[in-house]
Amino acid sequence: MLTTNAAAFMAVPNELNDRVLIEGKVVLIDGKRCVLSFEKLPEVSAGADVSLFAEVRGKFMQQAAQVTAIPTADGPLQIEFQIVGDAVSAEQRGSYRAPAVMLGVPVKIDQIVGCVLADVSPEGIGVICPKPLIIGTTVDVSFEIEGLKVETRMKVQSAKILPSAKLRFGLLVPDKRSIARQTLQTIAGHTQRMQLKRLSGAA
Repeated sequence: MLTTNAAAFMAVPNELNDRVLIEGKVVLIDGKRCVLSFEKLPEVSAGADVSLFAEVRGKFMQQAAQVTAIPTADGPLQIEFQIVGDAVSAEQRGSYRAPAVMLGVPVKIDQIVGCVLADVSPEGIGVICPKPLIIGTTVDVSFEIEGLKVETRMKVQSAKILPSAKLRFGLLVPDKRSIARQTLQTIAGHTQRMQLKRLSGAA
C-alpha cells in the first residue's frame, strides 16, 4: 500500500480520544518494515498499535501497523513500523457516488463555513472543507439542492488530500432508516441524472 517518497498519515488520538491524522512521508519500504518521516513528531511509543493511511490509485486505504522504533533525542524525526495484515479501504460508503462539485452547493458543518459538496450517495456525502474534521466524530450537517434539504448528524468516516491540496472528507449517516438517508438517495439520483445530462450535452 505504501510507496517510497509518497505521503502517508498516522492516526493518533488527541485529548478527546478522537483520531487525528498526522501527515508524514514514506522514506523506506523493506518488506513488512517501513519508515515514515514527520515534520512534527506524533506522540507515540514503541510497541504501540497504530493505523496508517495513504492514497492508492485514487482510493484512501488504511493499514494496521505496529511502532517498532522511535527517534532518539538527537535523531531524525522518523518512526519505524512493522506492517500488520493487509490494507483495507478507508472509504466507507459502499454505493455509487454522484459527483456534485460542479453544482457549487455550500454545506454547513457545525460552525464551519466554506465547505462545498463534492459528491453524494444514499449513505452520505463527500465535502471539500477549509478546515480539518476529526475522523470518528459526529457533526451537524445541513445543505440544500433543488428544494431538497438535508439537516442531520453525520459521522466523519474518511479524509483525503486532493491534488489541489484541498481537504476532502467522507461523511456517513449512521441511521440506515432515517429520513436523511431517504433524502440523500433522492438527491444522489437527481445529481447523477444532472451529471449525465450535462455530459451528453457536452458530447
